[in-house]
Amino acid sequence: MSENNPPMHSDSMPAVWPDPEEGQIEVLLLGTYHMDNPGLDEVNVTADDVLTATRQAELQELVDRLEPFAPDRIGLERPWDRDDALNDTYAKYRDGEYVYGEEYDYESVHSDRNEPGTECRSEVVQVGFRLADRLGHDRVFPIDEHPPDSGDDPFEDRDRDSARKTGVPLLDSEEMQRRSDDQLAASTIPEYLAWRNQEVRLRQNHLLMFDRGVRATGEAFGSPLALSYWYDRNIRIVRHLWEAIEEGDDRAMIVVGTGHIRVLRHLLTEAPMFCPVSPLPYLE
Repeated sequence: MSENNPPMHSDSMPAVWPDPEEGQIEVLLLGTYHMDNPGLDEVNVTADDVLTATRQAELQELVDRLEPFAPDRIGLERPWDRDDALNDTYAKYRDGEYVYGEEYDYESVHSDRNEPGTECRSEVVQVGFRLADRLGHDRVFPIDEHPPDSGDDPFEDRDRDSARKTGVPLLDSEEMQRRSDDQLAASTIPEYLAWRNQEVRLRQNHLLMFDRGVRATGEAFGSPLALSYWYDRNIRIVRHLWEAIEEGDDRAMIVVGTGHIRVLRHLLTEAPMFCPVSPLPYLE
């Protein structure tokens, strides 16, 4: 078998997830959809209400499946400088002052989103808070950070036709969204996350990004800038995860949009202190 085509453990779990070396922190990468419908991604899944009794039972099942990994730290896709606000809210959930179906101070916890929303529906609360509470963690860790504004829009050329030179068609983001919506409607949340974290789906996001980032033509430097922005953001996520680690920690977990998983897997593989872990054994 060619070295360029690694063997597969199964149709959905590739052999590229490395085995941990002595002293490395294992990091389970749970790729998820944004359950509160913020509409900030290239492909935005139309999420139904996770506060229904059926979806709440599925989220309990999801946490049941993830609990055996027993991470020492849980990193969440929220701005790292909103740590106090996020953990104030988490403490209220733990104390019973809030429940999973109530809103909290959205703006103080995540001020960089476009519109306020019902944050209690987000995966941060429904998965991150819920699992951390189950494990008895006294805090969670916001690890997201957007690179500083360069004055240019790194995504200004997202509509440019990158197939002009090669004739190879672009991936259809609308079709990707339709398939995702249909899959979610037909699945439980654990089933849907297993589907999203399969290698073919993880690769689709990066095919879309690199297609536009490398093949786009024209004078503007927007597409390479978009890719560098994306890697910069994810490198910052890895950095903030490392800042959360304490002596004696063996395992950590990141709950993040699925689009981040492929690049985070690469970065965590290269970082000598970490070893990425696939979520699929806990989902399938």
